[in-house]
Amino acid sequence: MPAYSVRLSIWIVAAVLVLFGVAFLLLYSPIKRFLMKTQTVRMYYRRIKRVVEDRDFLLINDFENKTASQEPFHIDHLIIGNKFFYAIRDRYYDGALAAKETDNSWIFYHGRQSKMIANPMLRNELRVEKLCLLSRIQEQEIISIVLINDDCMITPIESSNPNSYIVSLKQLPELIDIIEAREGVQPIDAHSAEIIARDFAELNLHGKI
Repeated sequence: MPAYSVRLSIWIVAAVLVLFGVAFLLLYSPIKRFLMKTQTVRMYYRRIKRVVEDRDFLLINDFENKTASQEPFHIDHLIIGNKFFYAIRDRYYDGALAAKETDNSWIFYHGRQSKMIANPMLRNELRVEKLCLLSRIQEQEIISIVLINDDCMITPIESSNPNSYIVSLKQLPELIDIIEAREGVQPIDAHSAEIIARDFAELNLHGKI
């Protein structure tokens, strides 16, 4: 093969690789945002699963049940940690949040538009209360976490409730490690954790109703 043809082939291959690289860089973020928005629970599950496996915790996904008044409630992820239980709600916000911990409503900004949304922290705290009524777990043993996307901008929140948080995916592992390091809290023994996990599995009505 003539040297010119070899050089031309190499140039074509290099050009194709560069085009693929540029396309990947341009499309990666939009595709990731699209998947995060449309497949929020599934995409967040990957990070949560890693956190659980790295720390030898137990995980129950898609927990559903009803209150005594037949009001349904849903918790995306229940984690049984070494010292605490975690009730996690997944949320994706493609914009910014102006938030105060105790306000019933927050302002969600998307581009030039804004609208009021229900405070997701308060709503998840209500789910925790409902969960406690079903189980033998005390409310102070459960940590309420609203999990949001990393690129969501939110005003700083100084929570007065040590058991309620809103946190990004990236910050979740660090938050859980800080909570699990709290002193003066007795660990959950492995046998009790397995019994509680089975109880949650039996109480879970997901796919049963």
